[in-house]
Amino acid sequence: MKCLVVLLFAIAAFGSMRSTFAETRSAKDMQTECRVALDVLQKRVEPTFQNTLFAGECIGYVQGVADASLTMADNVKWYKMCVPDSTTTLELIQNFIQFVDRNPKIALASTAILTMLGQQYPCKNK
Repeated sequence: MKCLVVLLFAIAAFGSMRSTFAETRSAKDMQTECRVALDVLQKRVEPTFQNTLFAGECIGYVQGVADASLTMADNVKWYKMCVPDSTTTLELIQNFIQFVDRNPKIALASTAILTMLGQQYPCKNK
């Protein structure tokens, strides 16, 4: 019984702690990985282990944010971005690379991708 109480206390203590880890992925780093992803997708470079890792990071990040935006737009009235279903991952990657080039002062990848989506894919009916 004493072990159960200690375990429950530990779960409660760890579960209520705030994360002390901040995002460290820079927009420029993600842009670099996305440039590799474009090259891999367009078969301009060999799909080496390193290139595949970079491509996976970029595709997962960019497509993940876009997919989450679809759910948010359908369920939250204040959400301001609506990426059309017809938008391809390739288009999103190209748009992200161009956006970071045009906005070098945006330091974080998350800020860059969300700002890009909000500007390029605003919701028309919200």
